[in-house]
Order: sequence, then structure tokens, then C-alpha cells
Amino acid sequence: MAHSATAGSDEIWAATLQHLRSHVSDATYEGFLRHTCIIDYEDGRVVVGVPNGFARDWLQGRHMDDIRASLYAALGHDVEVHLQVFPHEGVPPPPPLLPALRAEVAERGIGYPYDEFGAAVLNPRYTFENFVVADCNRFAHAAAMQVAKAPGQSYNPLFIHSRAGLGKTHLMQAIGHMVRDRFPHAQVVYVSAENFVNHMISAIRENTMDAFRARYRRVDVWLVDDIQFIAAIEGPASEEEFFHTFNTLYETDKQVVIASDAPPRGLRLLNERLRSRLEMGIVADLRCPDVETRVAILEKKAAAEHVDLPREVLELVAKRIESNIRVLEGALTKICAYISLTDSAPSLALIEELIADYSSAVNESHVSMPEIVDAVAERLGVSAEEILGPRRHKDLSWARQVAIYLSRELTDSSLAAIGHFFGGRDHSTVLHSYNKVADLLAEDRRVLFLINELKSQLTAQ
Repeated sequence: MAHSATAGSDEIWAATLQHLRSHVSDATYEGFLRHTCIIDYEDGRVVVGVPNGFARDWLQGRHMDDIRASLYAALGHDVEVHLQVFPHEGVPPPPPLLPALRAEVAERGIGYPYDEFGAAVLNPRYTFENFVVADCNRFAHAAAMQVAKAPGQSYNPLFIHSRAGLGKTHLMQAIGHMVRDRFPHAQVVYVSAENFVNHMISAIRENTMDAFRARYRRVDVWLVDDIQFIAAIEGPASEEEFFHTFNTLYETDKQVVIASDAPPRGLRLLNERLRSRLEMGIVADLRCPDVETRVAILEKKAAAEHVDLPREVLELVAKRIESNIRVLEGALTKICAYISLTDSAPSLALIEELIADYSSAVNESHVSMPEIVDAVAERLGVSAEEILGPRRHKDLSWARQVAIYLSRELTDSSLAAIGHFFGGRDHSTVLHSYNKVADLLAEDRRVLFLINELKSQLTAQ
């Protein structure tokens, strides 16, 4: 005997939910069960409508026994239960994720609700508070902070690039954390380009592309890591899908943040429209940290591990491992593990042995200071000779400060060497010029765009 989904089913499901509420957490009830209903009911078989695929998978994997038991309590006999995505009129969309459910989801190591395509949970360690700001990353940090404070309003898209292990993922996820703190109802999705492509392939196979597109094109902040994966795939389908998703979000003032191991011009993209879109916002790079910054990173890591290491140990590790922050932290973790296991402090000679297997970086190639001065002179309408000369006219002073900032950012030259090149100025003058531009980056969007354009121009040569 068949029953309609409305004749008596509302009362049955209301009784079932009342029973369920006492057998599941409040977070699960509010996040997944409140917006369910019976959509088909035949003798011995009940089909329960859920608002999205994530809710279906969560309930299917964790609470089917609870649902069957509660239906038994309401009906007085066992039934076969099926869950089906049924976002029909009259079932409102799920509410913003409750803090308790967010904690439960994070503890289980899976994605957030609405995330039926499995976007990754943000790492709680990757916050702005845990990010060590230095000359090598100050521009990217300033741009990321501005995005987090006003997503979709100014620096869109934000494209962050660097070699592996220099902090791209940390900055991206720090944006996600700050946006969620400042705008609790914003939908923030962090996903690798590889997962995006895998989700797309699954959607094509399962004939669910409409749901796939609806999922990704309704977010408020889209954080996409390792975009070079899409560029490396043969065939245009993934690029086209990414391009249209990007366009939809951009045109509706949603924030897009992209990370890559190369700038947009260095990606092997088939779609020139996509390349031009990636370059139309802010492009920020992260460079290898200098030894002082590496020591600061190690100090913060050691403090997080509750290990007190002598300064000479930190300096030794920082000098031996030059380029990759992940490798740097891995070496420190090995030292901390040794101390924990042996309950003794290793000598410097033993430290050398412990970190011998960790590779050191090769030096990066940089543009030269003459190239920087020529580019700034052309951009700001002055001559290179005037920038290097003694005159202190306002326009010349600004051009000189910009050139000094870029020389510090894009070359390995010391403050003294930069000062010598810029007309014999002392290192304190160089540092003042650098700090003035660095401070303006966080305050004046015109300065941020100017530096971004010049860096893109110089590093593309």
C-alpha cells in the first residue's frame, strides 16, 4: 500500500525527528536533520529528502541506525530507509554552520556542510598571527590582509606565487580564517585545483554538473591552491570550467584567491582569456626568507613546540637550510624529537648530523638594480639619473623610495650595497625608504597596484 508524501508523512516525520533529537547532538540535528522531510512512503520503505549531498553522506555514514530506530518508534514496525537529495520548495537551504557542528566536522577531518564536493578544512595553525612577516613576504602579506578585511572589494583576484614551502598555503588559509571570523555567514571554500578537477570529472560521470556548478558558483570566498595542476592537464575542459566559475564569482563581486608555483605568465595555459583574468588583480610573490627571518620562524616554531633552544642552535639551522620553510620546520621538529626522546640537549656537532639529510636551497635569480631603476623611471616619468642623483624633489624622492623598495625585495643586495648604488646613501636612509613604501602598501591601494605592476613587469623579463 502506497502513501503520498504528505498524507500523514509530516506527522510521522515530526514524531521521528522528536525521537531523533534526543539521540543525536544538537549540532547534527540543527545542521542536517531540521531541514529534512519524507518524500516517499510505501509499506516497508521510506525515502527521506535531505537538502544536499553532504547532508546525505553525513547521515548515511553516521546516523542511519538512529533514523531507523526513530522511525520504528514512530511507526511501530521496521522500515527500509533511503536518503535522497531533494532541495524542493518548502525546504529552506541549510543555515550557516553552527560552531558546535564545525568543531565536530573538523574533529572528524572532513569538509564543512554545503561541501558536498569535499573542500578541505582550514588548518587551525595557518593564521595571520602565526605568519612571520619579513621583507621576503611583506607585500603578499599586506595584500592578503586587505583581501581578508574587505573580500571582493579591492584586490580581486589575488594571485600568490612562489616556490614550494614558502607560505602560499599559509597565507591563503589565513585569509579564510579571518573572513570567517569577521563575516560569520560568508561561505569560504578552500580547495586544491586537483580536487576541483576530480570533482568535475565525477560530476560529468554521474551527470551532476548542474549541482557541481551551483556549488562552486555560490561561494563568497574561493581559495584555490596549486592552480598549476589545471595548467598541466592536457585538454581544455578543466580550464574552461575553471574559467567560467572564476568569471561568475568575479562578476558577482565574490573574492577569488589563487596560489601557484609560477606567476600567471609562467603557466602553460591553453586558455588565453583565463591567463588575462588571472593577471587583472594583484599578483604577489613570496621569496626565500633571509637568515634573520629564518631564525624568527624557528623561534616561533620552537615556542609552539614548548622547546627552549639556544640562539646558536637556531642560527645554525637557519644557515644550513636556506629556502624551504617546510624543510626548515621539519629539521626543527627532528631536533625537538631528539630532545624529547633522549631528554638531553644535542651539541652543535650533533645538530649538524641531525639536519644533514635536509636539503639546502639554491640561490634564486633576481633582476638587477639598474633594471629596477629604469623600470621605475619609465613608470613614474623621471630619469634614471635623477633617481640616482642628489635632488630631493617630491616626485624624485618618491620614485627613489619605490626603486629602493624593489631593490630590497627583488635582489640579494645588502642595505649598504643598495645605498652605495643609490648615490652613496647610508643604510639608515635605505631602510627608511623601504619602510615608508612597506607601510603604504597596507594603507593605500594605489601604492599596492603600483608595486604589483612593477614587480610583475620586472620578474617577467
